[in-house]
Amino acid sequence: MPDNTKQPGEYDAVLGGKNPPPVDGVVLGGLSGAKQRFASSDENYRLLAISQLINYRQEGWDFVIQALKDPSKKVQLAAYKLLRDISELKVKQAILEFNPYRFFECVYTIDLNRNDAAIAIHPDGKTLVCCDAGGSSFEEPQRDGSIVGGTYIDFKKWDLKTGKSLRTISKIFGTRVKDYPKHLTFSSDAQTLAIGGSQHDSTIRTEIWNFNTEQLSHVISGQPLWESETRRRNTLTAIALSSDGKILASGNEAGNILIWDLETKQNIYTIKGHSKNITSLAINIDAKILASASLDETIKLWNLITGGEIYTLVGHESINGHPYGVVSLAISPNGQTLITGDNHLPTRIRIWDLRTGKEVHTLFPNSGQLNFFTFNSDGKIFVNCGGDINIWNLQTQERLAKLSSYGKSVAISPDGQTIVSYVRKLIQVWRVP
Repeated sequence: MPDNTKQPGEYDAVLGGKNPPPVDGVVLGGLSGAKQRFASSDENYRLLAISQLINYRQEGWDFVIQALKDPSKKVQLAAYKLLRDISELKVKQAILEFNPYRFFECVYTIDLNRNDAAIAIHPDGKTLVCCDAGGSSFEEPQRDGSIVGGTYIDFKKWDLKTGKSLRTISKIFGTRVKDYPKHLTFSSDAQTLAIGGSQHDSTIRTEIWNFNTEQLSHVISGQPLWESETRRRNTLTAIALSSDGKILASGNEAGNILIWDLETKQNIYTIKGHSKNITSLAINIDAKILASASLDETIKLWNLITGGEIYTLVGHESINGHPYGVVSLAISPNGQTLITGDNHLPTRIRIWDLRTGKEVHTLFPNSGQLNFFTFNSDGKIFVNCGGDINIWNLQTQERLAKLSSYGKSVAISPDGQTIVSYVRKLIQVWRVP
């Protein structure tokens, strides 16, 4: 029987042309050959080596894991791509310790038709959804002298991986005025959408849409734009939805927060605790706590069941007598951490322990305004946008990457591997290419 021990295996590299290897020659292949190439000072040899070593499972994986710390970023990135889908415990641990965000690039863009939009990533991590609003409107005078009209809005869905359009449907937001809805937000399951704006008769209109059925489910209207007693404006400045889409919180310029039961369409109660504009609202995952930020430089935590104040956080104080206030906030998925941001110079991100009301850390992103915060599904990563997009590790407070994009809002996939930003009629999708 012929001796085949010197013949190339499935993953071996054979050097030479079409001529067969000599009878007494040695094939530069197998695990030992890949190891030799991995030890080379030549970047291309190391790239070739890890593409072979990955096939030798446990022993080969150890070398590819080492490549995550290679002097060459090209080798690091190649190793990461080879390892990221392997479920072996030691591989998963190595991936957790690696920072792929350094390699994030904009892999594709989507042009929108209109000026204002809300974006979200479905919890399945496969679908990007958007409500595109503020492009055009119409008005039709009626016989009774009234005006009926609306603003055109588009509901859109894309395949998050490829950017392929899956669905576009046009609807009408009934503002009855040549103005566009300024406030749009999704529930955390990306299935409920709240849109708020003003109407021709000086009242506020909020519509709740079911993004799954593409149907208007609730309309809240009739709130006056002005308080009759104080003449303070009730114009919407912030809205938030509970994760199940059943509770809506809306804040206004007067500093008030209205809590709505969307099943009954009733205003459950109104919170009056801030002295200036409400700038941001967030409801925790079990719909028991509401966080509110205001230009009065305070953050307040409320019991969403009773409407009672839990405590007030003070830390974003004015500088040299110039009040800037708190402009954005978000609650982590486990409900234990609050992130807040202001537009002082330098801008500051404060991290709070919601259980104690104590400040844990302060970050200085130095990247312009802090318009928006969001967490990935396990709460280990959070992202802010407004100037550049900054990606942070919540536990270590390390900035993992800065993406050069002026984002108005941002979404992160459940696994943290994709980031979507929106600004000025443009959606950008970022990930490791």
